[in-house]
Amino acid sequence: MSSVTEAVRRRPMLTVVGVLIVGAIIYFAIIAAQTKPAVDQVAPSPLLYRPAPALSGPSLYSHSTISLRQFRGHFVLVNYFASWCSSCATEEAQIAALARSAAVTVLGVYYDDSPGPARRFLSLYHAHFPVLQDSNGANSLRWGVSAPPESFLIAPNGIVLAKIVGPTTVRIVDALVTLAQQKGY
Repeated sequence: MSSVTEAVRRRPMLTVVGVLIVGAIIYFAIIAAQTKPAVDQVAPSPLLYRPAPALSGPSLYSHSTISLRQFRGHFVLVNYFASWCSSCATEEAQIAALARSAAVTVLGVYYDDSPGPARRFLSLYHAHFPVLQDSNGANSLRWGVSAPPESFLIAPNGIVLAKIVGPTTVRIVDALVTLAQQKGY
């Protein structure tokens, strides 16, 4: 049998394999396009719709103490972050923009980090908002934080409305605040 005859016989098989591969790629692309990214998902938490746990500690920038209670009457985004966390770096410009907006007050809590690196990290993103130290991890444990970034939206009355696991954005937080306001918070 000549090599030309073999090539002609293999061509239909190669065509079928090629069509199957292209079909599989299209199938997985459609599935991926319909799946919500993890960063757009609000996570379950036993804290939801309950009063926020106590949260206080020394300020990252001064010798004063910061407490979540200071911000009662405002929507607050409690954001756990770390300077060594690449996902935190992904979201930090968004957190800094939120802090400059009027929609929400940002309260940062640095997680498993040191003051110097935390300050340098925040300065890279021109992030100017209150940050408290959690050097012994007690606050993180009380809030159920397992790895940064994790954020919690707190209603003006002190109720935890949402837990966001992974990097968040201004768009996500604004949508959550709008929804909370529509529900009367």
